[in-house]
Amino acid sequence: MNEVASRYARALYSLSLEENNLVEREDQAKQLLDIINDNEDFLMLLSNEFFTIEERQDIAKQVLKGVDDDIIALVNIIIANHRVKYLKEILQAFISNANSYQGVKEGLLYSSVPLEKKTISRIEQAVSKKEGCRVYLKLVVDKTLIGGVRILINDHIYDSSIASQIERMKRKLLRNEG
Repeated sequence: MNEVASRYARALYSLSLEENNLVEREDQAKQLLDIINDNEDFLMLLSNEFFTIEERQDIAKQVLKGVDDDIIALVNIIIANHRVKYLKEILQAFISNANSYQGVKEGLLYSSVPLEKKTISRIEQAVSKKEGCRVYLKLVVDKTLIGGVRILINDHIYDSSIASQIERMKRKLLRNEG
């Protein structure tokens, strides 16, 4: 992780702990990250020097209506310090710190096709039961998977892909023949 992003993320994390609103701020950071992920042009707009810093901050404030004042203040500082390129990484680091503090695990959900948020949520709930704690999964579309999903959490792999099922059947058949 970039040191600049790490410092900003730690500052927001410390402030959130101090003000006892880590969960709410984490939710808002996720909303902002969704905005960025859904519209990459947003970051380009915030870093476009054709607009003054104040104009870019006003744009951010309009887009982020309803978002926590400290998140908006962070975005304003990032714009003023010409660090917009780190915003996504800052938010990801902050969310990761918040999750770690709350005992939440993060993982990757590999699928051959994009999945709806509702489906991802159901998978998260099932994996959370197995792991004994809340689990958040980030979807990674992997066209090499024939079907099914593969989940990676820390060093643990849950693999229900078609390829792994075929491999398990193959091993079972070979054991039965021998």
